[in-house]
Amino acid sequence: MNKILRGFSTVKSMKFIKDKQPIIKISELPSGIKIFTEQTAFPFASDIGICFKAGLRNELPSETGSLFSLNQHMYHISENDCLENFEQTLRTGCMLDQTYDSELSYWKCQFIQEDFDMIVDVLLKLALTTKRIAKETRDQFSQMSIPQERMTVDEAIKKAAFGTHPLANAKTSAQILPKQEDFSRFQEQMLTSQNMIIGYAGVWSHEQFREYIERKLVNHQQFFQRQLRKQTSPEFISQAYALSDEKNDSIDIALLFKGNKWSDKNMPTQHILNQILGSSSSWSTGGPGKGMRSRTTLNLMQSIQSVEEASGVSQLFSDAGIFGLRVQGPPTSKQELYSCLIDEFRQLGQPMSDEEFLRGKNIAITLINLNLERQADRLEEQIKTTFLMGQNAVPLYESLIEDVTKEQLQDYVKNLINNSEPTLMYYGKNVQDIPTLQQIKRNLRK
Repeated sequence: MNKILRGFSTVKSMKFIKDKQPIIKISELPSGIKIFTEQTAFPFASDIGICFKAGLRNELPSETGSLFSLNQHMYHISENDCLENFEQTLRTGCMLDQTYDSELSYWKCQFIQEDFDMIVDVLLKLALTTKRIAKETRDQFSQMSIPQERMTVDEAIKKAAFGTHPLANAKTSAQILPKQEDFSRFQEQMLTSQNMIIGYAGVWSHEQFREYIERKLVNHQQFFQRQLRKQTSPEFISQAYALSDEKNDSIDIALLFKGNKWSDKNMPTQHILNQILGSSSSWSTGGPGKGMRSRTTLNLMQSIQSVEEASGVSQLFSDAGIFGLRVQGPPTSKQELYSCLIDEFRQLGQPMSDEEFLRGKNIAITLINLNLERQADRLEEQIKTTFLMGQNAVPLYESLIEDVTKEQLQDYVKNLINNSEPTLMYYGKNVQDIPTLQQIKRNLRK
């Protein structure tokens, strides 16, 4: 009974480590790769993330489906090494994951520090080597009947705001396999050392991790031959925009304005306003943080019978943004939906109570902190904000929101109403006979 199990310690032999704040550092290698570390006191688990500033907006039309294909071939490089790579990570208990969105793609893995060497070898090989689409994958897709995805409301909003720019054409659910030459071109021109961050959270110091990664990268000289292609920034378009979808039983109407990009000083203002507006799509008994006192719930969903859904619109990107309000309802009530949309946005620029203002702030801060509790999530957020905001802004989130005043919120909305050029989007059934831009501005400013 006194036998000590391997891997466990008795109380007498237990070494206590005093807790301390994580040490965060970032540096850049001569190749252009940024190294980000969060050194922690306790070696419970280590996390690694590899991030490229390359998302769906960066796929050329012929390259559509490249990020989807990378995800489908997470463990593939050549035809025969998938199982070997999978088993190598499985032996450590690590499960590799690869995610992507409009702007970024991210490889991540959590493991115990003792497996560090094996995990880094596999992760760098899978992220930095040009992949080929497996024959069995093409054979499977050729036999599958994939239904054509209908455009989401968020995609329609981006199309209304940014027109034909690639950011507006990014299809989040595109299940397409590109030709191999297009797939290879995307990897070689968008996954490069010039737009890459390697991040680590664990007990190693920044200097230890950086030196180790530099040694490992020597084995990937072909990767450093890749050259990043140039990208363009979108311009916000002011227009009355109608997109018909007769298969849709409802109609969405959105009032949109040029919003903030991630690094703009008014980004926190937009974030708080979006929490005050909230999002409401069904009746709920509520609870703390469920938005039962948001304006879309109280003033729209619960007060106007024709409103089936309502939500604030806040989309932020590294070089552009959208802010506004959206309602959804039956096409036969589109005039009432338009009127309540305009009235509600006008009210947002009027004086609000201290209680509502503080509630919006507190919800914004609480949601951020909830999403930063896990080490892996915190590492991912810090790496991504370094790309999107030009710095690791995670430690600044709370103070950025706290510094916003009630007067700033009102001035921001008033400036949008009186000085900005809006876009009005109709998406769904019965989108004929929509207001002109002049009518929209007159209704907003009366």
